[in-house]
Amino acid sequence: MKTLRIIVLFCTAIAIVSCATEEEKMTSYMTGKWESSYLKLELPTFQKKDTLIEYDIDFQNPDDPRAKQQGKSYSLHKADGTFETWQEKNGRPTGKKGTGTWRVTKDSLYYSFNQNTASVEVPFGLAKIEDGYAMTGLQDRDGDGEKDDTFYLETVRVPYEPEQ
Repeated sequence: MKTLRIIVLFCTAIAIVSCATEEEKMTSYMTGKWESSYLKLELPTFQKKDTLIEYDIDFQNPDDPRAKQQGKSYSLHKADGTFETWQEKNGRPTGKKGTGTWRVTKDSLYYSFNQNTASVEVPFGLAKIEDGYAMTGLQDRDGDGEKDDTFYLETVRVPYEPEQ
């Protein structure tokens, strides 16, 4: 009888977990600390000129000069829907920490934050990759007024112990 009760409880737990929506599953997956491992920017009409500018930064390659210059980038997605981003160089934080809210809808990731006095929401395409996630989006990175610049970022999960 006791074995039957355990089996019923186990099956009920599996049924409840498997009923989670794709958004709930991805939100659960995204919760935690992430390190940027690869960044690619493509600016096809740099400042409205017929010039293609590309940046490839491999943060996992210790010899990549751009990665050395920039340092390591981290993001922390909390279960309450808030996030933090920061950079570290030589093990020390550099620059200002970014904060805001995040949410997952189907295969998209949305970040909301305050920039100067305006509230901004930035959408990205989202996909699971080995040991992390990748996000991509069109933005205006060169300040020419056109959202034609491709942003692609890969991450890896890193250990994180929440503060008590």
